[in-house]
Amino acid sequence: MQKPDNSNNVPIFDNIDINTYINEVISFIETKLCLFPEFLKSSSILQQLSDTISGEDKITENLCSFFTRQEKEYTYQIEKQDNYDFQFINQAKGKGHRSYDTGVILANTKNCSEKILTMEAKRLPTPGSGREREYVLGNLGGIERFKKEVHAQEIKSNLAIMIGYVQKENSDHWCEKINEWITEQIMISSNPNISWFAEDLLIEDENFNQEKICKYNSGHSRIRLEKIKIHHYWIDLN
Repeated sequence: MQKPDNSNNVPIFDNIDINTYINEVISFIETKLCLFPEFLKSSSILQQLSDTISGEDKITENLCSFFTRQEKEYTYQIEKQDNYDFQFINQAKGKGHRSYDTGVILANTKNCSEKILTMEAKRLPTPGSGREREYVLGNLGGIERFKKEVHAQEIKSNLAIMIGYVQKENSDHWCEKINEWITEQIMISSNPNISWFAEDLLIEDENFNQEKICKYNSGHSRIRLEKIKIHHYWIDLN
């Protein structure tokens, strides 16, 4: 399919049920993500990663390629509207030329497209000096960037996804650590422009059951926009 163009930002979804497509993307991710560790093992990616942001980007580049291949063979559980498919775009650009790891767009053969979902990914632990809490905090902090409206400010659904690449310890360990860091922010925020609350804490989705994948949910206030909900999917890459 030719890369779609909507450079004039013309609204294209007047007659499209976006929520139906978003639910289909979530279903697709939750079904296919468990296959990603084996996909990575078939290459030498994990053995060649640097301890810099480029190493994290390399995993995400492969995740995006993996999702793209899987989508081509995927049987949609919904009736497509106006022949729209969802596509995964690596290092997608957001509002104000900000980029995030992966954007999900709807696109059709008429060259119409629009972003419907944002995905941000982090390694656990995040390698490099001073980056331990980057899943939550800092200039590149995953959750903080959503709260500051650096990410997903143009997404109408107020829903986003974070992917955690667990490379040491396990998901229980990282949930405890991350909630510990968030609790510290609830007491005293390191950024005076944002506030943290109990709803920012990650809660495990005990109904989710996929091998090598754990799912958590959280909700976050933002500076000006409505609250955003984040689905967290953590992949065991140990």
